[in-house]
Amino acid sequence: MDVMGDITTRLRELRAADADRRLFGARSHDYRVGGPVDEAELEELERRVGARLPEGYREFLTAVGDGAPGPYYGILPLAEATSRVTGTWGAEALGADSPLDSDVDFRHMLGGPGTWNRHVARLGSDPSYAAGFERLQAEYSGAPWANGRLPVADHGCGDWFFLVLRGPRRGSMWVDSLDSATGLYCLETDFLTWYVRWLDDALERTASGDFGPVHDPHPTLRFGDSTRNPWTSRRR
Repeated sequence: MDVMGDITTRLRELRAADADRRLFGARSHDYRVGGPVDEAELEELERRVGARLPEGYREFLTAVGDGAPGPYYGILPLAEATSRVTGTWGAEALGADSPLDSDVDFRHMLGGPGTWNRHVARLGSDPSYAAGFERLQAEYSGAPWANGRLPVADHGCGDWFFLVLRGPRRGSMWVDSLDSATGLYCLETDFLTWYVRWLDDALERTASGDFGPVHDPHPTLRFGDSTRNPWTSRRR
């Protein structure tokens, strides 16, 4: 099966079906697909990383496009993704291993409440809890936790998705919720699986006229296999 050819065909179908750009993020990416990634740019990035990019993501860039419609605000062009890393953490971050091996959950680390509303209320009422939260935000916003990863897509409200390029969880998709929420969470899947699940869902929702918001406790984990998200159990 030509997976990349199938993705390209189905993206065209989705663009036609969502002519009014009603799906979330569609008015931002407008279903534009970039040309294949420049081979010299790809080789230069892999030289900096010290390894090939994870295969599904690499093939997507070369066969589907460099920058494309996708979950939330779409897939970032490789040059933009790379510049975010080098501009924030320096080029050396690309070539260092990510130490991430499991979720980093600030609420759990600080003994916080189990619901988002109670967490927000405690931030405003408990100075010690708020200080601990700020300390963890600062700690996990830099090295070594920023090492070996590449931004893939923006979720909005400060959350963004990244792909681990080096380290024990190489090839896995994660969400960075350090600014807006409570940590770093693994979707427990690879880029291509995550992307195809989004495409399946987008086509299904467009066909049924379901353009409303998604009411999941952890919407950023949608299309992954993390057991934190009830969408995982519903899909099985």
